[in-house]
Amino acid sequence: MEKKDSHSGIFRWLFIVLISFVPLTILAQESTTCAENLKAAQSLFDKGQVEQVPSMLRECMKSGFKREEELAAYKLLIQSFLFEDKIEQADSAMMAFLKENPEYQLSPTDHSSFVYLFDKYVVRPVVQFTFHFGTNMPFLTFIDDVSLASEPAGSKYSSSALNLFTSLEAKFAVGRKLELNVEGCISQSRFNNSEEFMDIGLVDYTETQLRFEIPLTASYNLVEIGRFTPYLRGGVGAALDLNSSAKAKVIPVDPMNQETVTGPDISRNKSRIFIDLFAQTGAGIKYKTNGGFINLEIRSNFGLLNQSVRDVSSDDYKTLSTRYYYIDDNFNLNNLNFSIGYTQIIYKPSKRK
Repeated sequence: MEKKDSHSGIFRWLFIVLISFVPLTILAQESTTCAENLKAAQSLFDKGQVEQVPSMLRECMKSGFKREEELAAYKLLIQSFLFEDKIEQADSAMMAFLKENPEYQLSPTDHSSFVYLFDKYVVRPVVQFTFHFGTNMPFLTFIDDVSLASEPAGSKYSSSALNLFTSLEAKFAVGRKLELNVEGCISQSRFNNSEEFMDIGLVDYTETQLRFEIPLTASYNLVEIGRFTPYLRGGVGAALDLNSSAKAKVIPVDPMNQETVTGPDISRNKSRIFIDLFAQTGAGIKYKTNGGFINLEIRSNFGLLNQSVRDVSSDDYKTLSTRYYYIDDNFNLNNLNFSIGYTQIIYKPSKRK
């Protein structure tokens, strides 16, 4: 009985392996057939029997060719239509070819008939979409320092370098080197303030802001160095406060006899402006890939408006001032940003007038 079960298991595994290889075999046969069709079509073209070429290539043009085979098939198809004076079909085939291969560069081996029609078309980038992902490092500039202490000891600000930054950007070419850009960004900024409060202890305050930023910028491509192109960026933007929250604690001077004062997160939404304005400068380098770019970029946002909204009746103001002995300075929020991105270029081929 065990022997029978063993044989049954072996046959089951053989069946699974056989079924797995059937699709691969079919695909290999289709690929071989299409490759053979391309050779046969080229042979017919060379013999002058161009009228048979389109029907031989039609089925494989849908999905049967590899990339290099597809390029050769398009060229052969276009040449065949031109030799038969089927101008509309040749135009339609060239348009399809350029949509699939918008960055194609003519080769010395290209047939003169293909080159003749190719030169009648122009392919322009309509828009470039760039996805950025990286981190922010906030830094504050101050309008004036504010403290509840009669003799302020000064503040020590620091910031975290690991903050979420992600964006989607649309670029529109204006000339060969200049681009206009509009962008939507999700940006996180986290900073900390530590200050001595009289003889009571150390006040430790950490705030996290999540903002939606809309920069409007222009970028200028400096010079092409092989596949690399360095560029500069500059412009202005607006930032909407999605959420601002803080954690605070007071570490006593004498921790042996006094407990550290802590509590839950504190919402700062009512104490922060909802819309901030900023100026932006930056620089980067992009590497050309097939159909797009890989980008490395550094940029800086300089906040133009005071972040603090001082409302002594708000809950967060009361909590921070009475429980943690903390009150906001008047400050602008700035960010240094590092990101990596990918750009996809959307092209539109058209016939020259």
